[in-house]
Amino acid sequence: MNSTLTTSIAFQDIWNSTSDVVSKYLIIILSYMESIPGGSIIVRYIKSSHKNDPIRTLFEIALLGFAIKYFTTAKYERKKKDYVRLNQNEIDDLIDDWIPEPLVQSVESKESWQLDSIPIVKGPIDTKVELIDTHGAKILNFASNNFLNFGVDSKVKKECSKVIHSNGVGACGPPNFYGNQDIHIKLENDLASFFGTESAVLYGQDFCTAGSVLPSFLKRNDTVIADSSVNVAIQKALILSRCDIYWYNHNDLEHLEQIMKDLNENVFKYEKPISRKFIITEDESFSLGVLGKTGKGLAEEFNIERSEVDITIGSMANAFCSSGGFCIGDRVMSYHQRIGSMAYCFSASLPAYVARATSVGIQLIKDSINEKNGESSILSKLHGNNKTLYDLFSKDSKISKLVEIKSCSKSSILHLEINSQIRSLLNLPTSYTGTGSELAYRIKKELNNEELLLQKIIDEVKSQGILITRSRFTYEQESLPLIPHLKIHSNVDFDKGDLIKAHDIISKIIVNNLDGITLEKFTKLANN
Repeated sequence: MNSTLTTSIAFQDIWNSTSDVVSKYLIIILSYMESIPGGSIIVRYIKSSHKNDPIRTLFEIALLGFAIKYFTTAKYERKKKDYVRLNQNEIDDLIDDWIPEPLVQSVESKESWQLDSIPIVKGPIDTKVELIDTHGAKILNFASNNFLNFGVDSKVKKECSKVIHSNGVGACGPPNFYGNQDIHIKLENDLASFFGTESAVLYGQDFCTAGSVLPSFLKRNDTVIADSSVNVAIQKALILSRCDIYWYNHNDLEHLEQIMKDLNENVFKYEKPISRKFIITEDESFSLGVLGKTGKGLAEEFNIERSEVDITIGSMANAFCSSGGFCIGDRVMSYHQRIGSMAYCFSASLPAYVARATSVGIQLIKDSINEKNGESSILSKLHGNNKTLYDLFSKDSKISKLVEIKSCSKSSILHLEINSQIRSLLNLPTSYTGTGSELAYRIKKELNNEELLLQKIIDEVKSQGILITRSRFTYEQESLPLIPHLKIHSNVDFDKGDLIKAHDIISKIIVNNLDGITLEKFTKLANN
């Protein structure tokens, strides 16, 4: 009993002395804290807490000390104890055993020919080019989107060289973050002035233009009626916007009208009146700089005021032989993009010399306009070449039953598709589309074989001094039906003799490969 009492008294004495020491130092600490701005509030809290529960004060001080220790200790020191120490032999064994995953999927033997079929040009892209496998001989280039041949124009090259020396080769930032320079602003003004709009917006990548513009104005539950042959950039843009999409047959205005009537009668019947309707057809990447007497695109071609078109997007990589994309329209629409478009806010701006190349191209077209009739001499010659090329193939009775022309006489690209009857004879599907196993099967089978047949025609044409190309799609990303086809590109600097020569050679080789073809011959070609 006495020993227990003595122990209790001793413990009490230790506790009291410890509390006195803690209280003494706590008072000193609190006096320093009161001199700190806002410290008086903390001091009042600690005094109140200590008065009600002294043990809690000790616990909070210990917790504070642990937090200070944790955050001031270097991260690598805390993790050092978790490291596994390996000797050099163990490290070498692990390196020898490591097998990296391939960066890209391996190409199957039946598809390896596609890589080998890509032509490599030595020198600039002109009407005549030298390929690495032509051994110095130049061939006519009917495979380039350089329709106006600005890519080799001396004025364009000279101006680009000046800008590279003064501004470098990169913009080094998005347009909203110091990426735009005075050259970019001038190009926006040049585009707006040339096409007759209030404003223009530049984009660093033409593929991202649709994917940035459309989601800026579309949202979930909005309704879009789109042409069933829009390119993959617009397809992805519509998917990103999460809107409701209705497709009408390519260039079929009657089907478009029927869909609009059906939507009016069924979908919008019980909703409020629609204040605005947007109908997406196609961007003008291949019409701006090509159609119209001064190259201002569809609006000029069909005598429509550009202001009636709310949003026009296009690429500067085709007729202007530059890079990037643009969107033209009114000021409100343009301003909204500058604050709400993903690519404008986060993607790098155009290189300055590329922007300058387009400005010079626009000026070249303006300088070529005849004041009397208002026509550009450059565009007039291109239109003449387009029509000549189209007439040569459309009036050729030898190939009329073998291939179908899928473009008009005003287009700078002639699209030749294998006749539907021949496709049926060769057991080819009406089109290629789909995802997953179905698409994989078709790429390995019919699609690969059909493209191989087209490539055989291209290779034989190339051996005769003419370079043409074929459609190249990323079918895994496409949502709409597609058919492979040959492509023959026009150019302003071709003379009539070049066009006739190209037609004669291409026509002859198409006949040699498709006339009288059977399923047995087609299968044999694919197997070889």
